Amino acid sequence: MKSLLLISNAHAGSVSRRTKEVIVKSLQADFKLEAADTQGRAHATELARDAVDRGFDAIVAFGGDGTINEAAQSLAKTDVAFGFIPGGSTNVVARSLGVPRDPVEATAFVASHLRSGTTRVINLGRLNDRYFLFCAGVGLDAEVVRRVEADPEAKTRRGEWFFLTNALKVAFTQYRGADPSITLEIPGRDPERLILAVCANGRPFTYFKRMPVDVCPEASLDGGLDLFGLTKARAGTIPRIAWALLVSRSHVNWRSGVYHHDTETAVVRCDAPLPVQVDGDYIGEHAEVRFGLERDCLRLLV
Repeated sequence: MKSLLLISNAHAGSVSRRTKEVIVKSLQADFKLEAADTQGRAHATELARDAVDRGFDAIVAFGGDGTINEAAQSLAKTDVAFGFIPGGSTNVVARSLGVPRDPVEATAFVASHLRSGTTRVINLGRLNDRYFLFCAGVGLDAEVVRRVEADPEAKTRRGEWFFLTNALKVAFTQYRGADPSITLEIPGRDPERLILAVCANGRPFTYFKRMPVDVCPEASLDGGLDLFGLTKARAGTIPRIAWALLVSRSHVNWRSGVYHHDTETAVVRCDAPLPVQVDGDYIGEHAEVRFGLERDCLRLLV
């Protein structure tokens, strides 16, 4: 019987005690199961590391993208399989990989893959010493994440609209007409001055309702890293950005846009420390970040 650790984040948007009980009973029928709840930031990393050290066959995260990212830190470059049950407000990773959005259906999905041994090994991005599955950003997007995380009640109640309203506020008040304060350096290319920088290991960047938001529309979990930046943002540019990210994907060809596909490494240097986010998780302000690609790094139950 395969051994499985279920890591749950009780504070995630759609994680409830009742749903967790159903998931536990379902998994106990086929696997040697242990269950643990996270107690705070980075606890999922500790729980996953302990499970790896104890020889578990697989780990399943029941929570949002932050919980998945934390657990992945300890599972990267191991043979331990990793599954996830959507429990957050957006669940970008799970949705992009075809995991059912309903937690009970997702449990059956993960269990089926574990029984059959069906896995997919993907690349991971790296920001300094932190891995990321789908995206990391410096500047505007990270400032939005910081504001949203500061009001978890509103995040749960208003969902994607809370992200959108904060994104528009930050764009109009802090980035409209701003001078570039970021230098992007990619080997073999001239340095570029930007007002924001996003690095993607996969797509989409996030979702708005059912619509994928594609900052880096050519990014793939099986390829290199994609990077997008803007050199400026006028008042009229901001509505165009929203349309491009949701519909046209034309921003990658703008004169004010910078897009690099399938890169291995990049360095972002900031004139002053700026907010940084990893997989939608705010990790503080940094004056310099180094992006890298780790190939064939994480084994997923998808």
